Amino acid sequence: MDHSNYEKTAIEAAHLGGKVLKKYFNNLTDFKIKSEASIVTTADTESENVISDFLIKKTPDFSILAEESGLSERGKNRWIIDPLDGTTNFFHGFPNFSISIALELDGKIIAGVIHNPITEEMYHCSKGSGAFRNNKSIHVSKTKELINSMLGTGFSYQRGRSLDGSLELFRRFTELTHGIRRPGSAALDFCYVACGMYDGFYEKDLNPWDVAAGYLLVEEAGGKVTSFKGEKFSIYENNFVASNGLIHDQMVKVINS
Repeated sequence: MDHSNYEKTAIEAAHLGGKVLKKYFNNLTDFKIKSEASIVTTADTESENVISDFLIKKTPDFSILAEESGLSERGKNRWIIDPLDGTTNFFHGFPNFSISIALELDGKIIAGVIHNPITEEMYHCSKGSGAFRNNKSIHVSKTKELINSMLGTGFSYQRGRSLDGSLELFRRFTELTHGIRRPGSAALDFCYVACGMYDGFYEKDLNPWDVAAGYLLVEEAGGKVTSFKGEKFSIYENNFVASNGLIHDQMVKVINS
């Protein structure tokens, strides 16, 4: 089945949200703290509203699951939206953030778009059609050994023992790879696996809007995504490993050691 029309719709929506983020980037005056260090800004809410309104207009029978407003039920199919992934980066003027939009159709993710409006990179895919950056095909890396790899990760807003565990795993992977990066936007980290900059990426304590588009992008680029245990992945679980597929079992082994 051709899902390219949905992909194009998501790209249009991401461009609209991107205009909002560019307007507020380095020009932000209003924000609040949701919990611990989690920030929500005017840019988050305005971007989400613009994206949601556009998608509702295009597909009025589809539900919306978005980070700031939650679930708006209209039908069994749903758009899954993160209007600003990497809000802390955005807040501090660090240009590593993105918009993530995915479509879940009959329980499966069939289209995904991730957009960094500052670099003007648009990563996009639809089920069975490959993965692309600005309309050019992308593929995962060919690195076969963990020792020769570079990985990405994230710590969300963890504190206490949870953070201690993540830092210990970070240390292990640092010793076993060329290096590990933590730029702060999970959606973009998936993109970096899909285009071969990272050989793998792992994180826990994420939400469906953080991973839905990136999950499909990595798979369409020839990679693999599972749970920490190496089992079938669901966007409604909170831990995952994404890789080029070649080092996947090695990463899972380290995580579970």
